[in-house]
Amino acid sequence: MTDPLEKITLALKPKAAPEGASKPKSSEPLPQGVDAAVLDELRQATRTFDYLRKFGEPIEFWEAVRLARARRGVAEDAVDSGKGVDEGLVEELRVIRRQLSPMVHDLRRFLRRVPDIPQEGEALEVALGFLLASSKEHKAVAKWLAESDEHLSKAASKLRSQSEIAKPYLEVLRPWNWDGKPPVPPGALQDAVFETPNVPIEQDLLDNLRRAVWCRKLFTEAQLDSAFWELLMLNTAERVPTQARQMKIVQAYKDKQMAVLHEETRNLHARLLPIRARHSRWIDTFQAWLRELPGVPKDAGMFELAIAFAVVELDGAERARRWMAAPEASAQAAAAHLAKLAMKAKAYVAAIKKPSA
Repeated sequence: MTDPLEKITLALKPKAAPEGASKPKSSEPLPQGVDAAVLDELRQATRTFDYLRKFGEPIEFWEAVRLARARRGVAEDAVDSGKGVDEGLVEELRVIRRQLSPMVHDLRRFLRRVPDIPQEGEALEVALGFLLASSKEHKAVAKWLAESDEHLSKAASKLRSQSEIAKPYLEVLRPWNWDGKPPVPPGALQDAVFETPNVPIEQDLLDNLRRAVWCRKLFTEAQLDSAFWELLMLNTAERVPTQARQMKIVQAYKDKQMAVLHEETRNLHARLLPIRARHSRWIDTFQAWLRELPGVPKDAGMFELAIAFAVVELDGAERARRWMAAPEASAQAAAAHLAKLAMKAKAYVAAIKKPSA
């Protein structure tokens, strides 16, 4: 395993290839801004990323980058060999996750508050891959997390910069893409967005969803982080006390009692903390696995809604644990169930937007 302080090639500081390593292909001139050694390592990262996903492993792109840097990435001749996952690669991935996953988990939460960052999906994931490739940048990330309010603009600028650096590399790597699928035609996507399924509406769930949406807006304006599943779970598990707190906030706003409004907002947000402590670990793992499955919603907002509906189901936690215990055998059923919940969520959102009779 490499020294964690060693400079990282994908941070645009290429080092000499080890003796016997394959040389980057140079038959054609590379575009401006593309370094051959960086491109060679990035090719291995994308190959490793795609290879591990074939085995149902919920791999993140930054992890594939770190594997390539540790020289545990997948060689070109291994992709179609039919062999199982190399144990050395698996062990290195465990080490990477043990060392860096807690920081990346916190970073993703922090980035929810950061404005004007690369679009969620390929742009953001590849930018994170470039950022997290460098051990030096880990110190900057730790500083962002420790002094979060002071570094929002700096984090946004850094990620935009990494995304711009990545663009010419991605162009060379095409037709590869992060989600492994060709883009959805705009017309088809538009049809999917506006087609509302005929789903029976349960009034209690509709009310819980409406209050969760209200909480999301409130916390966003107050710059308090929250995942939507947390909000729906709070409004489901603590329905009556949450509604009472919301009424206090509404009344404080009407009375222009801003000190009371801010205090009650913070009190309401504090109710998320025990939910987060109890459930975030398994739900984060559950989401990461589902996100890689074919057939799940690719739209970030719809995926978030479907996850929220999944975890507040009566047997949601047990079903998720059962699927995660046998991920390969459960992949098709899990993707189908999440797609069904996405359609259900779409119908409920439409019901919320519908004017009252």
